Amino acid sequence: MSKGLFKNLPIIEYDGKLARNLMVSSRVVEDAFANPSAFLKYTVEDDESPEEVAFLFYGSVFFSWLVLFSNQIVDVYNEWPKTYKQMTNYYIQKYGSVAAAKGEILHYKNSKYGFTINESTYTRYANTDFVDATISVDRTGWSPITAFDHEEERNDNLRNINLIDPSFLGQIKGEMELLFNG
Repeated sequence: MSKGLFKNLPIIEYDGKLARNLMVSSRVVEDAFANPSAFLKYTVEDDESPEEVAFLFYGSVFFSWLVLFSNQIVDVYNEWPKTYKQMTNYYIQKYGSVAAAKGEILHYKNSKYGFTINESTYTRYANTDFVDATISVDRTGWSPITAFDHEEERNDNLRNINLIDPSFLGQIKGEMELLFNG
């Protein structure tokens, strides 16, 4: 692809700065998104960046945009899995320490019912004789979910991404060159 590949993309304001809109869509990409078999599942390893995934999967770091686009990731900081070190720093910043994150209960989960409830609801249904006529909840089997557990599960879920099958790469490259170079 040519050096001036992005020169014809529209300029937008993002986070108070001017940037090229890399999320401009194309028909080939939209066609690929409409085809579930066009995607392959991938699990991001600890400390693996979108550029590394693109190089590993597509042979070029240039396709990091496709890795992000395939997963509708706009904010890499919050939507890409954090490393162990980043998670540790995150716990310290948000909760004061890793120990504090492990001690703070965010909600309660009951695998029998498949849903979570907050502490207020837990207290109301699980610890008292109050019964709401619209909800019949067994008051046993609720497990506390700490901030640490919640954040770890969220981060682990971010590791499961979809990648467009490399067989679509030729079509995508051709259409992107037409789109970008106007």
